Amino acid sequence: MILQIVRWNINLSNWLFKIRLRRAIRKANRESKEFNKKYLVISFQGRPRAYQKSSLKDLIYRRKYFKKGTTVEQLEKMAYYVTQ
Repeated sequence: MILQIVRWNINLSNWLFKIRLRRAIRKANRESKEFNKKYLVISFQGRPRAYQKSSLKDLIYRRKYFKKGTTVEQLEKMAYYVTQ
């Protein structure tokens, strides 16, 4: 019984992650078309979110959330989705 509950929780968390990822990709596509900017879908605090490439550059410059030496190219490689 306990094993079934654990499996159910794992499946639920995967399901929620996939839904959040789809939403973030849709948001990135929509805003990319609207503002003609490049967007990256990156996992932040365990949730996928869409960020403008220029805002990520600014955060890297201020060293708010990223370690020293982090570049936008590294984030693009790690991203789940990158708009064109």
